[in-house]
Amino acid sequence: MPLGPDATRYVLAGTGTAVPRPFHLRWLLPAVCKNVVRRWWIVYVSSFVTLVVATFVWRIVADDPWQTAAAAALLVAGLPGILGPQVSIPVQVDLPATALVAGSLIAFETHTPAGIAAGVAICAVAASVRETSPIIAALWGWTLWPLLALAVPVVISRLRTATKIDPLGGQMQTVLDHPIQTALAWHRGRWRDGWLMVAPWGVCLAALYAPDWRLAVVLVVAYAQLLVATDTVRLYQHAAALPMAVAAAQIIPVVWLPLALVLHVAWFRKPERI
Repeated sequence: MPLGPDATRYVLAGTGTAVPRPFHLRWLLPAVCKNVVRRWWIVYVSSFVTLVVATFVWRIVADDPWQTAAAAALLVAGLPGILGPQVSIPVQVDLPATALVAGSLIAFETHTPAGIAAGVAICAVAASVRETSPIIAALWGWTLWPLLALAVPVVISRLRTATKIDPLGGQMQTVLDHPIQTALAWHRGRWRDGWLMVAPWGVCLAALYAPDWRLAVVLVVAYAQLLVATDTVRLYQHAAALPMAVAAAQIIPVVWLPLALVLHVAWFRKPERI
């Protein structure tokens, strides 16, 4: 199966080809994996496992019951946007960055100087994978410490120059030159499409029962991305997956969690993943 445009850019970056913003900031995985598919598969699979385990451990450290922690981890694992579109598997930065953010939350949850330092360090690595990772970590952990890692993309932007010519050309050049216009055009007529905007959350929609204002902020930020990007589900779920899963796991009675998880992880219709 051919790679999608984002995946193609990462492979090109790994072989030394100049790429446009913001892909030039995402230097770490292309530098390590280059165009070796096996390396990308190792990163992808290990990132998925890490995300599930880190989510569980984070909630245990946060004093959630083990049943709730396990449910939150499985809810995250079942989200279609977390897997990503087929054309980006295994060459992508979303899942590795999200897994690193989840790991940083464990460190921040300790509320110790050593934990905070470790969390910032992990966010710095995540920022080299995807530049928005520190912001996501700050929103999920509701702490300002991860924002220190934003120094990484700032430095990289000084060291690496983004090309203004997209190597993929054509429509991709139009997207690069006019991100807002193309995003609005791409989503025209679909803003109220429940199958695209709501259904991919599955059982995580239980989080919307009496949500607190912090979850509302996360969701606003997650969906605001659609104003400047043509992709949809993978964007808002990688930006809000853990808070939604945790809130849902906490609101669903423990005795109902097994049934809820079965209904969530089994796709009864091919889901939107892009």
